Amino acid sequence: MRLLLVALVSFAAGSATTFGLLGGASDATLRAAPASDVAAAPQPTRPPATRPSIQQPAPTGGDERFRLGPRGHVETYAEIDGADLKVLIDTGATRIALRESDARRAGYRLADSDFTVPVRTANGTTYAAPILLRSVEVGSIRVRNVEALVSCDEQLGVNLLGMSFLQRLDGFRFENGYLLLEN
Repeated sequence: MRLLLVALVSFAAGSATTFGLLGGASDATLRAAPASDVAAAPQPTRPPATRPSIQQPAPTGGDERFRLGPRGHVETYAEIDGADLKVLIDTGATRIALRESDARRAGYRLADSDFTVPVRTANGTTYAAPILLRSVEVGSIRVRNVEALVSCDEQLGVNLLGMSFLQRLDGFRFENGYLLLEN
């Protein structure tokens, strides 16, 4: 059975909110949709005529296991295009969401005109910039060509590792106080 989680990226000034699954989904197994169900995000810094075709290679590496924090969250570090960034694993976020300052550390230079995707926040609607990350590594798991959104730092308190990464894995599940990423 295939379960595709569809949710809006949730931003709150200075904090991120995860949806339902982290608190009480003990022993539940979630399977991600295949990569073929994922639409590719445009690379905002290239004109459409020169954009290369996007391939979605299978993730590499083994399984990873993370202890849930006291509030049911998992915070860890991910290597995103060569930059080590602190992330909150968020099953309620549709995509990876990066703070603009962290996207800059990973090599992305965005203009105001790149912020074209409307995103609903606790404080109203704001705009984010779509990008395509070349590589996202969490522990031994590496996924290439991953959709992400970049938001200004004031709108996003922490980087979110969302479903654009998680759905590319074989699956993930919550079990006995742990989040298991299956690859």
